[in-house]
Amino acid sequence: MSVSTVDTTLVARICADAATATGTGCVLDVVLDRLDGTVWVCMSSRDGADAAVRALGVHGLAGQDVDDGRLHVTGWDTRLLHWRLGTVLGGVDDLSAEWDATAEMTRYHHDRRVAAGEYPEAWAVLGDVETVMRSCVPLPHRAPQTDDVDTLLELITAAEDAYQQLIAEHITYAETVLAEHIACPGHQHGAA
Repeated sequence: MSVSTVDTTLVARICADAATATGTGCVLDVVLDRLDGTVWVCMSSRDGADAAVRALGVHGLAGQDVDDGRLHVTGWDTRLLHWRLGTVLGGVDDLSAEWDATAEMTRYHHDRRVAAGEYPEAWAVLGDVETVMRSCVPLPHRAPQTDDVDTLLELITAAEDAYQQLIAEHITYAETVLAEHIACPGHQHGAA
């Protein structure tokens, strides 16, 4: 089910970010159709429109691209929002339980840099760890079954806040693991 209350600024940002991230063009125009409340987006390329439609779907917005690089965004879709919420909840569940994986990933990224002949700064290793954590897409978990778009958006916001908080806690934990790993007797810089 699709609901047609869409913020044109949000749609423009999602489309522009998708086109920039994929190097496939830019947003040329965004127009609200006052007759039905849907949004039309004109992209500079067909590839940009394809990337934008995928990004909109990830955010829970239904839309389709037209052959000439235009998109028709019809609104929030509860099925897509359930998927998004389930994915974020999966990430929260994973991060709540996977502290050992964070420790191992931290040691790996440190040792990988050492093996490459560099003396890694803590910020570089922690940056590697955070990049990996943010690039992972967990398998979705079962999301609460409601078809109320406002409720789903509130749940997604709460779950995303919890996810961000857990990433911050994992990075703090990784910092402690890294300090212990470096201070470990027998650990030498330059040897993996």
